[in-house]
Order: sequence, then C-alpha cells, then structure tokens
Amino acid sequence: MTKSKQPFLIRILAWFAALASLGMYLSIVLAILDIGPHIMGGERVTREEWLHIAAPLVAVIGVLMACISYGFATAKPWSRQFVIAMFGLIVVYATILGALNLIHHAIMWRAIINGTLFGGASLWYFYSKPNVAEYFRGIAKR
Repeated sequence: MTKSKQPFLIRILAWFAALASLGMYLSIVLAILDIGPHIMGGERVTREEWLHIAAPLVAVIGVLMACISYGFATAKPWSRQFVIAMFGLIVVYATILGALNLIHHAIMWRAIINGTLFGGASLWYFYSKPNVAEYFRGIAKR
C-alpha cells in the first residue's frame, strides 16, 4: 500500500473550516449583542428572526466545520462525509422552513440552490477527482 500525499486544497480547506467555525460562533455572539446587520440569504432580517431561524443552523454548521477541520488536519476518512452532510443539512433546513412559511421563499431558494451547487461541487471534488478520491481511499485503508 502506498501512502498518498494529502492534496493541497485539503490543507487549505482545513484552515478555512477552522476559521469558518470560529466565524459562525462570532456571528451568534454579535447577534446576541445586537451588533451589526442581521442578514439571511442576502436579505436583512430582525435580530429576533436571525436568532430564532438562522442561529440554530449556524451553530450546527459551526460544529460541523470544526469537525471537518479536525478531520482534514488529522487525515480522517469521514471528514469528506461531514462536508456533504453540511450542505445536505442546509438544503433540508431551508426546505423545511420554507414549507412551513417560516422564511421568505427567496431566502429558501437561495439556500437550496447554494447548498445544492456547493454540495454537488463537493461530491465531485471528494469522490470523483482522481487524486482526492485516491487519497481518501488510502487513508480509509490505514
């Protein structure tokens, strides 16, 4: 068995995910303190709306981002599945909130489209790009 080298973008994504996780929690703290605008899907919303609707998703994504960062940094095979789960969660959350009329449909569609596009790109990158797929197959065998 040959040890495949970690793709460069995975190293970059590990740092990005760590910083994004911190940013998620910083955004919740800022909303609690009522600092700055409160935006969902590119639209301004009230602080209460943001805390009630966006903050739970932001908190869960913050945890997933921290797990993804850890998984990439320590070469865990499950890390790519967490990336796909994160985008799937965004699509499911937006669909449910939109169906219940708890968010504007423009916000719902933006989240669904973005989650689907980024999730699809992630599926391709982590499962179809030859060197990346080989890297994850290699670490799964260890």
